[in-house]
Amino acid sequence: MKKTLLLIILFKLLILNAQGSYLEVINRLQSQPDSFEKFQRLGKIYDDTGFDRKAIQFYQKALVLKPDIFTMNRLAKVYARYGKPGAALKVRLKIAALDSTNYRNRYDLASLYAQAGRKDTAIVILQKLFEIDPHNPNYPYKIGLYSNNMNQKLDAFLEAYHRDPQHKKTLMMLVKNYKRIKFLDSADYYLQKGLLLYPNDTKFLRQKVIATYRKKQYQTMLKTLQKLDSLRYSDDLFVKKNTGLSYLMLKQYDKAEKYITEALSVDGRDAILHYYLGKIYQAKGQLKKAKWRFLMAIRLKKPDLDKEYFELGMIAKARKQYRTAFNYFKKAYQNNHRNADALFQMAILSEEVLKQPDKALQYYETYLSEFSSKNKANLAFVKSRIKTLKQQLFLNKK
Repeated sequence: MKKTLLLIILFKLLILNAQGSYLEVINRLQSQPDSFEKFQRLGKIYDDTGFDRKAIQFYQKALVLKPDIFTMNRLAKVYARYGKPGAALKVRLKIAALDSTNYRNRYDLASLYAQAGRKDTAIVILQKLFEIDPHNPNYPYKIGLYSNNMNQKLDAFLEAYHRDPQHKKTLMMLVKNYKRIKFLDSADYYLQKGLLLYPNDTKFLRQKVIATYRKKQYQTMLKTLQKLDSLRYSDDLFVKKNTGLSYLMLKQYDKAEKYITEALSVDGRDAILHYYLGKIYQAKGQLKKAKWRFLMAIRLKKPDLDKEYFELGMIAKARKQYRTAFNYFKKAYQNNHRNADALFQMAILSEEVLKQPDKALQYYETYLSEFSSKNKANLAFVKSRIKTLKQQLFLNKK
């Protein structure tokens, strides 16, 4: 990911360098009289090279002189990328007022309303778009994502499926939502459809692992996990943990112990892993070890202290005791690696107060990797900061 982003930046800079280097282009434009064209071009240069704050400034200046829809659209995209969905929403509303037939803008508007928590408004927009273009599977798919009503959700995903039976995300949503309401036959039906079309897709294979465990098909479960491993699936803990479980259920206890022990090296605080290891030792007659593992599982299931540490961090931050605050947030995250808010605060403080951009980048990247389904506004902000910090670190090295 890092290498790809650097190559993109370098490619864009090389394009500008063909005109005499992007800095020379900026300096030449700055010396010209103020005009819409000058500000719009400066905005586009900063936009294309990833300097979002500067891009926003110049797009805004351009739009004061001329309400240009193309420039508004670019400004909305930069706002969204920069972690300001509210500002992006306002711009897209202006575009809609100027051009009600701009269906792409209305589609993006629906996404922004959904990010702002106004999913009902987003659904109304998408329903109108679906009436205009009933062959487009993206509209019902998004309706399915945003709806809180399970009947409406499933109906929407089925509409999307009938218009595009090969759409990977629609198939996955059908699998997950039929599982949620315990319609397991229907979930298995769409899972098989997905695996037939995408036999090496790790998300479908993960669902197959879960389904085969439910059906007590442990040999098939094991083979599926081995395939996931051969594809270098990113969730190493899932593979090791469930491979160990497969061997446990197949009564191959030495192999089970090997994989569960490896899983514990990834996450030593996972209570269920200690429970599985206890079951393995119990089956092997090593009762003292089994007892210790069961007690460890019980202890790890007790409430964590991460919430208390987090609140102490917020108090210290409010008092401007930033180093103390950081240490509390770090304790909260170490106590519970699923505490996204603690990691987010660590990243913010590392960048803005402790002036450690390399550490901040590391924390932001971990947040993006581990909590991609969490707070959407935070996620957009994190993506923006990763991009900016990478550029800063790259330019500093130059």
